[in-house]
Amino acid sequence: MDRLRGLPSWASVVLTLVSVLLAAVLINRVAWTAEAINDKAASIDEVAITIDEAAAAVNALDQTNASAGAILGSAQPLDAQLAEIARLAMSVDARAASINGTAATVVGTAAEIDGTAGTIGGTTVGINGSAADILTIAESIDRGVAQINANLDDTIAIVGRIQGDASNINGQALLAHSNAACIDASIGNRDDRCP
Repeated sequence: MDRLRGLPSWASVVLTLVSVLLAAVLINRVAWTAEAINDKAASIDEVAITIDEAAAAVNALDQTNASAGAILGSAQPLDAQLAEIARLAMSVDARAASINGTAATVVGTAAEIDGTAGTIGGTTVGINGSAADILTIAESIDRGVAQINANLDDTIAIVGRIQGDASNINGQALLAHSNAACIDASIGNRDDRCP
């Protein structure tokens, strides 16, 4: 202090200005550091929110496991039921084919009756008309049986596609169940269902 008294007044002003400038620089550095700390705190806060959301998803694993198990349980009986439907449809198809053959025989027989009735002459006009009616009915039956046969073929194809979809659903349910078990095992819960 004694040395400063001996300095000219302009030197005191310069020293004061230098001190003020140094203080301003230090204050700015403290402010920059505080702002950087604040930015890092905001980033940490965002990470904490993400971790909280992930923890909520992990907490939902029990519900996911239960849902996957329910889907698997619901899908398993479908295979047996659809196989039975396919078997019954094929049985109906075979019977329809048999009926179709019988109807063709009836058509042939009616045609023979019609031919025989035509040779009998004028006295058997009524029989001939009846034979023509029988032939018309038999042909109508034949067309009906053919349509039933075609419809059954379509039904068998649809049942086959449904059975394929049910198998896919069953496979997806098994995969979801296995994945849920593996996720459960990955967070530390021992689960033997994970392959």
